[in-house]
Amino acid sequence: MPIIPPNIKLVNNTKYILCAVRKKYILLTPEEKVRQYILQMLVHHFQYPLKYISVEKTLIVNDLKKRYDIVVFNQQLQAKILIECKAEYIEIKEKTLQQIATYNTKLQVPYLMVTNGNSHYYFEINANASVQIDTLPAFDNL
Repeated sequence: MPIIPPNIKLVNNTKYILCAVRKKYILLTPEEKVRQYILQMLVHHFQYPLKYISVEKTLIVNDLKKRYDIVVFNQQLQAKILIECKAEYIEIKEKTLQQIATYNTKLQVPYLMVTNGNSHYYFEINANASVQIDTLPAFDNL
């Protein structure tokens, strides 16, 4: 994967990073750092077109407002991949898997990814069961 240096600016001793999807500067938190890394990975490694990626949108789940990290859509604009990003220092545990599964009750995507930037876990959802897989599918197969 080519290394693309992030576009970071400093305002009053606070770092902001340019989000390629949202096209605006976002406070550079540890989770945002991972989210931006994963966006680069989706575009440059997996070859997913940027225009089919959505970031930080609100969902209503069980009457509660939640925000997903990343969703990838196919060419028919159907949500196909839901990605949950955690800061690098957060270990991926059952709680993270439960969180993304809860979000997916609303989105009903066939692929899930949870990551802290160091470890990536991919799942395919089939008939209400999830199976861990090695990687995400090619964009043409979404």
